[in-house]
Amino acid sequence: MTSNIYSRRQVLRLGALGAGAAALSAACGGGSGGSGKEIGIAIGNGISYAAFTVIQAKRWLEQELPGRTISWKVIAGGGTTRDALLSGKLQLGSTGLGPLLIGWDAGVPWKIVSSLNDMPLWLVAKNPRFRSLRDFRQGDQIAAVQPGSIQSVMLQKAAQQQLGDPHALDKNIATMAHPEALEALLGGQIAAAYTSPPFQFQAVEQGARKLVDSYDLFGAHGFNVMAATEEYAEKNPDVLAAVHKTIARANAFIAEQPAEAAKILADAEKGRITADRYEKYLTHEGIEFTTTPHGLVKIAAFMKEIGVIKKVPADWRDLAFDTVRKENGS
Repeated sequence: MTSNIYSRRQVLRLGALGAGAAALSAACGGGSGGSGKEIGIAIGNGISYAAFTVIQAKRWLEQELPGRTISWKVIAGGGTTRDALLSGKLQLGSTGLGPLLIGWDAGVPWKIVSSLNDMPLWLVAKNPRFRSLRDFRQGDQIAAVQPGSIQSVMLQKAAQQQLGDPHALDKNIATMAHPEALEALLGGQIAAAYTSPPFQFQAVEQGARKLVDSYDLFGAHGFNVMAATEEYAEKNPDVLAAVHKTIARANAFIAEQPAEAAKILADAEKGRITADRYEKYLTHEGIEFTTTPHGLVKIAAFMKEIGVIKKVPADWRDLAFDTVRKENGS
C-alpha cells in the first residue's frame, strides 16, 4: 500500500467538485420557493456528486432550461439543505436518506426528484487500537456529517449488531464535513470517520482500516438523492424534469465513459487529483450511478425500530415525485 499519496490541500480540495470552488461556494439567491429565473441547487462533498460536475461542465441544465440561471452551493448535511429549501434560499438540494426520512417523518413537505447513486459507506479508523466497535470508549470521537445523517444511521445499525445497543455510540459522534473529517483522522485528532467515497478510500490508502461497510448491514442501498419541496415542484415541473433528465444523462455518461468523466472531475480540480485516481474511485466495486432510489423502506424500518422516526412509508413512492415513481425502486 502506498502511503502519503495526497497532501492535506489535495484532501480538502477533493470535496469542491464542480465549476470551481468559488462558484460552488457562492451564496445562491432564489427568493422564494415559487417560479423564478434563478435555480439554486445544493450539493455536497465527494464523488456522490460527480453527475453534477459533468452537468456543470457540459452545461446540460442551461440547455434544458434556457433563460434560467443555475447556481450551485456546496452544503454539508441534509439538515442544512432542508432549511435552505424551506426558506426558499435554494430550490433543489441533495440529502442523504437519513435526513430525508427524518424530515418527512416530521412533516417536511419535500420529496425525491432523483436518486444520485448507490454507494457503500465505510467507517474507518487509523489508530491500531480500534479494530471493532467494541474498542471505542467515551470520548473517542467518530466524525459524521451530522447526527441523523445516513452515516450515523449506519453506525447505529452496526452498534446494534456488535454492541447490542444501537445508541451505544451516539455521544461519540462529532459533526464534521467529510473533507475535514478525513484530515482530522489522518492527523490523529479523531478516533474514526464515517464519511463516503472517495474520502473513505483515501483514508484506507493512507493506512486506515475499514471497520464497518454499510452494504454488509443493509445490502446495496441508495446514498444521496436530489430533493425539492412540493410547493416548488408544483410550480416548476419543467425544472424537476430537466434535473432528473440531466442526472440520468450524466450517470449514463459516467458508467459508459468513466475515463472521460474522470477527466472532467480532474479538470474541475485543476489537476490536483489525477484523472486516473478519479476513474478508480468512480468504478469502485459497489458504486452505481442511478436515478432510482434503493433501500428507502428498509432503512426507514430500522430508523423506526430504534426510535429515530415514528413512521415508515408504506411505499418508497410516498417520498418521490413523478420523475422517479415509475422506476424500480425500494
